Amino acid sequence: MNRKNILILIAVMTIVYAIYLFFKPHKQDPHYFAAACVVLNDMAAPASTADFTEKLRTVIINENASYAVDKVEFDPASAQAAIRHYQHLSETEQRQAKKSIDSCLPVMMPQNSGS
Repeated sequence: MNRKNILILIAVMTIVYAIYLFFKPHKQDPHYFAAACVVLNDMAAPASTADFTEKLRTVIINENASYAVDKVEFDPASAQAAIRHYQHLSETEQRQAKKSIDSCLPVMMPQNSGS
């Protein structure tokens, strides 16, 4: 192969990889559904989606122990997915989620953690 063909091949491979990264589905962290239960049961009721997001951020970041080597970073996409999941629950399910952590978890944890 000559130099021009190699450069074209590298360019095509780079473009394909960039497209893959752009369209790759987000991997939902199911931990955020449990964190939403903490927000709903242990903190004042979120007034808005932005407030819910900030409270989720607080819960996730505060879970970092001072001695932890790998600190958990807040993932806005996982937080938004957990909030959307809660908002799509029926009123009965939302009331159940607010009763206690134990009653919240079965309602909030999706059957398929990829949702």
